[in-house]
Amino acid sequence: MRKDSKIYIAGHRGLIGSSILEELQKQGYTNIIYKTHQELDLINQKAVENFFEQEKPEYVFYAAAFVGGFIKQRKYPAEFLYNNIMMQNNVINSSVKNKVKKLIYLASACVYPKDAPLPLKERYMLEGAFQANNESYAIGKVAGIKLCEYLNLEYGTNFLCIAPTSIYGENDNFDIEDSHVQSGIFRKIYLAKCLNENNFKELCNNLNASSKDEAINICKKYGIFDTHIKMIGTGAAAREFANARDLANFCIHIACNVNFKDLCEYDENKNLISSFVNFTNEDPVSIKELAFKIAKIIEYKGEIIFEKELSKDDGTLRKAMSKEKFNKLGFKNKIPLEEGLKMMIEKYKNTNGGGGIKV
Repeated sequence: MRKDSKIYIAGHRGLIGSSILEELQKQGYTNIIYKTHQELDLINQKAVENFFEQEKPEYVFYAAAFVGGFIKQRKYPAEFLYNNIMMQNNVINSSVKNKVKKLIYLASACVYPKDAPLPLKERYMLEGAFQANNESYAIGKVAGIKLCEYLNLEYGTNFLCIAPTSIYGENDNFDIEDSHVQSGIFRKIYLAKCLNENNFKELCNNLNASSKDEAINICKKYGIFDTHIKMIGTGAAAREFANARDLANFCIHIACNVNFKDLCEYDENKNLISSFVNFTNEDPVSIKELAFKIAKIIEYKGEIIFEKELSKDDGTLRKAMSKEKFNKLGFKNKIPLEEGLKMMIEKYKNTNGGGGIKV
C-alpha cells in the first residue's frame, strides 16, 4: 500500500473507523476517501455500486456496522441482522466488481460459540450456538467472514478478516443504552461523580438537561445516585480489552504486509478450517475490576454496587482469545489498558463529552 494509494474507509466516524483514518493520516497516506451516512447509505446497493464505479478505491477498510450494547441488540435483532448484512454485502460485492486490491473486514469476538473452549481459536467459529444477547450481530459478522473467504477462494481476491476483542478508545460512543461496556460504565461513573460532588452544572450540561431535577431523574433511571451506582449484572464477566489505536495500526499493518494465504489454517486433511485472525491484547479483566479501575482514575468516591446473583445480563462469563495466529504476523500492541483508559477519559473531559442520553 503506497502513501498515495486510493483508500476508502467505510464507517470513518465510528470508534474503529475514525482511529484508522487518524492513524493513516499520521503515517502520511494522502489519498483517503470517506462518506457520511447522509452522503452514502451503505444499505442502498445502487448508491454503493455507483460510488465504487466512480471512485475506484484500491484498498478498503470496512469498519461500518449497525452497533449497540446488549440492551439494544436484544431489542432490535432484526435490524441488527438486516442492516449489517446489507451494508457489508454491498461494499464487499462492489469491491469485487471494481477489483479492489485488498479489503480489511472488521468482524467481532461474538462470532464464537458461547460454550467454545478457551482460549478462543479461529477454528472454533460455527462449532456451537451463539450467545443469545448478540446472536443476530454474530450471524451477520460470520456471514461477512465467510463471504470474504469464499470470494478469495473463488475469485482470487485478497480480502482479510479480523475478529477483534472488546475495543475501547477516545472516539467511542458514550450513550449508556447504546455503547460498549467500558464506555457505558465510564459514563455512569462520571455522572455519579458529578452527583456525589454536587456538580449540577456539569451534570446538566453532560445530560443536556434543562434543570437539576431533570438530570437527577435521568440518573435514577439508570441506577445512578448521589452515593452509589447500581450496575447491571454481577461484574463477574471478564473480557480482554484492546485500544482502538492499536487495532487501527494492526489493520494498516496487515493491509501492507499480510495476504489471505497467511491467515489460512488447515487440518491434517488439508481442509480449510479458518481464514481470519483474532485481534487481542492483555489477559481478561472482569467488568467489576474495570469499573473499579475507572473509578480510581477519575477519583470517584461513591460506592459501585453489582448484582449478587448471576443472570442473563452477565452474558458469557469469560472470553479469552487465542493469540497464536496473531503473534505470527509481526505486530505488537503498544497501549496497555490503564494508559488507554486515561487517554479516553482525558479526551472525554477535554471535549466536554456526553451530549445527552437517548431516553
